[in-house]
Formats: sequence, structure tokens, C-alpha cells
Amino acid sequence: MGGLKFQKKVIGVVDNSPAEFNTFSAVGDINGDGFPDVVIGGRSGRMVWLENQGFDGLWLQHLIDEAEMLECGGSVYDINGDGLPDVVCGGDWRSDEVWWWENPGRPRAKWLKRLVAKTGHPQFHDTAIGDVTGDGKVSLVFTNQHGDGGTNIYRLSLPKDPSAGPWQGLELVAKGKWEYNPKNRWLPDGRQPEEGLAIGDVDGDGLNEIICGTHWYKHWEGGWLSHRFAIGYITTKVAVGDLDGDGRQEIVLSEGDPCIYGRTEGGRLAWFKPGADPKALWEEHVIEDGLLDAHSLQLGDIFGSGRLDILVGEIGLADPETDMYINHAPRLIVYENRGGAVFTPHIIDEGTGTHDAVLAELRSRGVLDIVGKPLHGPEKWRVHAWLNPARSRKDEQC
Repeated sequence: MGGLKFQKKVIGVVDNSPAEFNTFSAVGDINGDGFPDVVIGGRSGRMVWLENQGFDGLWLQHLIDEAEMLECGGSVYDINGDGLPDVVCGGDWRSDEVWWWENPGRPRAKWLKRLVAKTGHPQFHDTAIGDVTGDGKVSLVFTNQHGDGGTNIYRLSLPKDPSAGPWQGLELVAKGKWEYNPKNRWLPDGRQPEEGLAIGDVDGDGLNEIICGTHWYKHWEGGWLSHRFAIGYITTKVAVGDLDGDGRQEIVLSEGDPCIYGRTEGGRLAWFKPGADPKALWEEHVIEDGLLDAHSLQLGDIFGSGRLDILVGEIGLADPETDMYINHAPRLIVYENRGGAVFTPHIIDEGTGTHDAVLAELRSRGVLDIVGKPLHGPEKWRVHAWLNPARSRKDEQC
């Protein structure tokens, strides 16, 4: 399992003790200087952005908010159209609200927290932003896991004045979605709420659909059509891209939390290929099994081959008393696409768990680096970057 030797660096320490851990992580150019910055937030505690000043040393931290009840799966996006990326995230199991924080454009100025939606149901695990209605208008899509017997999926158009909350026109895309998991001790009926969210054109008609868990949803005549493409995958992370180079979009799933919800043997990483009728079940290709909560899933050309590789990071299984890792050490793995969606795994890191890791050009040199944070273990409050040693096109032109 040789390959690229990534260089691991600590770019920040966001200590939100005695909170459980840091839930939120995302990447965006917060101050518009051309370098991607990193946003980190605790379930309870500080939400900060780490300023990328060219990558030397610890990144400067700027406070966004003293957050409470913050879930994972938020986004960084320019909500109000002023050219500066804002932050969007929902509440955890104690809150029925989704919020956005307005970027003030000055490092020491106060970010304003504003209400997006209040659904009456708690826990918002995922957000995605894009055109899902085919009219060129941008929507915010989010999952609400404690919905009507499962996960509710909602859509909101970005309003002209997003400062006035809650936003109007909350639309229910799907209601009460779940997969069966008899090992979930908190849900004796076995209804595991679906999770994982992506936007992409999965039926090849040139318009985007919503993918959540094991289903995809098409906007049609003012409503939403639901189609199942897979069965039995729980607590998923979702990504969409053309893996085999045939011009069609495939769907990738990693099971992000199976250990937490009773399946201590771990979960799968798989990709799914549509057949002639994308509304039918898709062809399953399991890449790996036994992953210890692969809650990081990203697609990108990591090796510079022009093909989409897969990044997966394990949270790892932790002892509830000590918060130290048990079973095998958690891994950060890149699956190199050798062509035709044939993958070779490369272990980038072993021993540091990671949650919601992201691919980004942290050094703006044309290669994808990795940034992430652990939930457990001795490095719990650190924010890590793994620097990709691949030569960029800029290097080759020098």
C-alpha cells in the first residue's frame, strides 16, 4: 500500500472541553485572500475560523460564535451574495432550528447568527447547496433526522433577504426515511434514520437531483419523485461523480456511524452504477468492509491522473470510559482510481481518527490536500492537515 507520502501538520487546536467533541468542520475562503480557510465548531463551545496565511505554523483563530447544540454537516457558502462565504449549520438532538452566520468581512467584527428554519423536529445532520429544481435558482437542502419516524428532507430557496428569518417556503422533499438496523440500542424498532446528502445529475438529463442515504429525489411537476438505488446501507456519507469515465454519474456511499449505532464490526465503502433505467436498483461494487465509522468521504483527483479518487477517514472505535481507541487504529485512506473504477488503497495516516475530513487546495498550488479533526483520542482537539506531495501542473511548468 505504498504511494504518496502525505505530510501531517497540526494547523490549530480548538479546545472546547468539557464539551463532547468538535462537530462542525468545513472549508472556504473566509477573508477572500485566495487561500482556503477552515471552520471548526464544537457541539457546545467556540465556532472559529482558522486563517490560512500561506500555511506556516499554527493558523490564526477568529471567533465566529459561542455556539450551542451544534450538529455536524454544515456548509460554507455566500448566502447573502456579498462575495464573502457565510456559515450554515443546524442544531443537534436538542434543537429544531437551522441557522446561518453572516460573515462581517472583518476579522474582529461580530458574526450575526440568523434563523433559517424551525421545523418542530430536532437534529440536522447534513446540508447541501445548489440548484436542485432546474430553474437556475440556488437552494439549501438539509436533513432532519428526528422527523416523522425517520429522516425528513427539506428544501428552501435562498431568499433575496436572508437576514429575515425564518426563510419562507419551506418544502418537504421526503418524509420519515430510514434503513433497518436491529442493533441500534436507542431505536428498538430498528428504524435507523437516513443520513448523508449530495447534489448531482444522477439520471443524465442535465438537471441535478438530491441524493440522501439510499435514495435519490427528482424535482418533477412541482413535487418530488423518490427512487431507491441501494438497500441496507446505514448512517451513510454520500458522494457523486463519474468514477469509471463513461460520462455517467455514479454514487459512492460509506457507512459513517455503524459502530456508534451497534454494528461494531464496522461498515462498508461502495460505489453504485446505474443501469439502463436509473430508477431501478443500481449495481453495487463494494470496495472495502469493516471500516470503523468512515464518516469522511470525498471524491477528487488526488493523484493527478485526471480520474476521481476516493478519500475515506475512520472516526475509530473509542472506549467510552477513557475515550482512547480500541480495536485497530483508525485510518485515513485514499483509494487510487487506476482507471475504470478499479481502486488501490493507500493508508495516509494510521492512529489519528478523523471526522468530516475535506479535500481542498490548502496551498493553492493545484493539488488536493486533506484537512480534518478527530472526535476521540489524545489528539481530540487538534485540527490536522495532510499535505499532498504530488507535483502540480504549476510545478511542472517551472
